[in-house]
Amino acid sequence: MKAKVPALSPLFRSDSQAEILALILLHPDTEYSLTDISNLTGVNLATVHKEIERLGHFGIITERRVGKSRLVHATVAHSLYLPLLALVEHSYGPLITLTELVREMPGVESAYIFGSWAARRSGIPGALPQDIDVILIGSLDFETADSLAEQASAELHMDVNVQRCTSEMWKTSQDPFINTVKSQPLVEIPLV
Repeated sequence: MKAKVPALSPLFRSDSQAEILALILLHPDTEYSLTDISNLTGVNLATVHKEIERLGHFGIITERRVGKSRLVHATVAHSLYLPLLALVEHSYGPLITLTELVREMPGVESAYIFGSWAARRSGIPGALPQDIDVILIGSLDFETADSLAEQASAELHMDVNVQRCTSEMWKTSQDPFINTVKSQPLVEIPLV
């Protein structure tokens, strides 16, 4: 069965391919085993293996072996590194970047990306997202949420809008805004 073309960036063959590229290119100094890549992206190991073979063939990644493990990292000197980085950073980078930032925040019980980015990531066609909408659930103050928005916006080179609500507000759904958010596609930001 052929994978459907990703709505976030139709230039990639699949979301799996783009997620692997995003992980590796956004962290050029980090070496990943194929198992690490599979665990961090949720892409099955066989697909990771095929994509790493392709990337290695074109020199986009550099590989070294340690025992039976293959460790790979981005080849930053490759002529396609910066153009590919810009592409994956804009289309697939938000989930990776926000996961890293939100995991460090105290008081966040759950977090989601919503809006146009979540809709495209869920396969709903439409215009490319111009910003990223995030909702943080838990007990955190305005300053913490604003700090996240500023840092994420700087790293992603696009506006990141952060909303916050309490766990009780999220569960009871008595707020019209929360009901609207929950009725549309959500992409969970993994906290563990």
